[in-house]
Amino acid sequence: MAASEAQDLAQEPIVIHRSVNRDGQTFALAPLSRERVKEHFGDRVHLYPRVFIAHETAEDYHSIRGGLAVQVVHLLTGVPTEHLDKIGGVCFLDPVTGLEAPWRDG
Repeated sequence: MAASEAQDLAQEPIVIHRSVNRDGQTFALAPLSRERVKEHFGDRVHLYPRVFIAHETAEDYHSIRGGLAVQVVHLLTGVPTEHLDKIGGVCFLDPVTGLEAPWRDG
């Protein structure tokens, strides 16, 4: 990979896929994002393949509570969101539509 490609990749957000069904939400790191986190943080992190969170409210079907999002990021990557901000931040995407999942306060 050329240096310019590596620089461009470093600015891309870490992608977490969010799949929703009637019972809850499943979150998983996208394969390239998983590689980037492992490459950047090495053995300091333990990456879980996926996390499932049951819905608490009807709003949970349509958006992610900000407090929950921070916890999911930490569970999947092993590092706080502030550390990931340094390598491009984080976004939650629907793996089917490719659309970014909305966050809400709470």
